[in-house]
Amino acid sequence: MKNLLFILLGFSFLEIYFLIKLADHIGGLPVMLLLAASAFAGWQLIKSEFHVLLNRAFAPSSPFLGEFPATRLIAGILLIIPGIISDIVAIVLLLWPRKPQEPDSGIIEGRFHRMD
Repeated sequence: MKNLLFILLGFSFLEIYFLIKLADHIGGLPVMLLLAASAFAGWQLIKSEFHVLLNRAFAPSSPFLGEFPATRLIAGILLIIPGIISDIVAIVLLLWPRKPQEPDSGIIEGRFHRMD
């Protein structure tokens, strides 16, 4: 429990440090606008993925097919958290290539030879 507290405090201090450094380079107003825009984008991402999740869960005879939107929900939460590091991690999560799962049709493809 104590280690988790240190990790969270260290992450918060790193976020604040990088925000101050970025504000020194480009100014305080652009940094505030960037944080507001990323929080808005994160909120919209969470809303859209939540609706997708509800549609999948309550659709008749439609089990969860494909990817569970957990990575996009996590990315949305990270975008809402103010900071540069969390925004970079969220963008990496969103851009990471994913292989879509195909539903199991019960057909096994292959070759066979009949031997008499």
